[in-house]
Amino acid sequence: MAAGLHIKNIVNILSSLAGDPHPVVHYYALQALAKVADSSGLAFSPYVSSTLGLTAQLYVADSHNDETANLLFSNMETEQPTCTAITTCINSLINALGPDLQDQVKSRNLILTLTYLFQMETLPLAIATGLQCLEHLSLYIPGYISFKPYVRQLHIKLASEDPDIRDAALTGLYHAMRKGAEEVLRDADANLEDQIWLVMDDTHGEGIVKNIVHDWSEQSGLQMIDIWLKRIHKVLTRVKTQRAHPESNEKPKTANGEPDVQDDEVAGFNAAPQAEKNGADLTANKQELLRWQARLAAIDCLNNILQRAEKEIARNENSPVLAALQPRIADVIRIAFSASTASVVEIRIRGIQIIGRILQVCIALSSCIFLY
Repeated sequence: MAAGLHIKNIVNILSSLAGDPHPVVHYYALQALAKVADSSGLAFSPYVSSTLGLTAQLYVADSHNDETANLLFSNMETEQPTCTAITTCINSLINALGPDLQDQVKSRNLILTLTYLFQMETLPLAIATGLQCLEHLSLYIPGYISFKPYVRQLHIKLASEDPDIRDAALTGLYHAMRKGAEEVLRDADANLEDQIWLVMDDTHGEGIVKNIVHDWSEQSGLQMIDIWLKRIHKVLTRVKTQRAHPESNEKPKTANGEPDVQDDEVAGFNAAPQAEKNGADLTANKQELLRWQARLAAIDCLNNILQRAEKEIARNENSPVLAALQPRIADVIRIAFSASTASVVEIRIRGIQIIGRILQVCIALSSCIFLY
């Protein structure tokens, strides 16, 4: 706030330095412009148009391109790519304007054009920051972002091996699914649901993907109990195929430090058919269930759904949740029994909790039938 009177001089100096052909100079000048925009907030609004025009000119300038850089500065341009600094600066300008982008047509169109061009870059950090730009645009001006292509692009980037790109895609998917998880799944490709659980497996059930699954079950758990039971059973019995590494003898550990032994009863659901179908490939590949953290997250979803169903039935005896859950009691008991006999202590505890939940639901069901 004390430096608010000097923003104009700061922006002019940094804009002049951003046009310098030396990679180190213009890289850190653009990064500084981004930090000034982030820290100034609405006070930076009068300088957004000029800064946006400057970054657009520098994005297409030969002096700020690693392909046409001077031989003396080529290594510096590779180590400190200008494109990543420009994407960071554009992201800061989007946050500085916020919802005011709806009223600024020229700035909005230029930002949309640059943001889509960022997705054609080859630098992982530039692509990740471009996804952050799209994420913020979808929050501030959702009417100007094509939702279906945006969701499909997030799905594609979700399978990236680069952690920055995958984290940016996960964050964008999280905010999109908070508005409507089933709508996102409907507009995305068919295997987005499987991809989410695979990312859950890769991240050991932690991070933002855990919040995605939690919000997803909160939104549609009670309304789609039948689908969620099938989904949870699929996750618990899913077999993934990995390349065998004979030289590695280390086994995954549980939270208690014990070896993560797979549940024989659950694994038997799919292991036998897969072994018959792919018998010739078992010598080169090994098959195993998802990690116990991913299966624990699925069981937590079931536990939360049953907890909410119990409260709903107790509050309203004629609730549609009662009719949806009643024919699926046997499936829930089967899942709970399998979980209560698992090798991981955390899963066993959740299985016992689910058995307690289902007993309470059965008591509520019997009392409703008796009153009827």
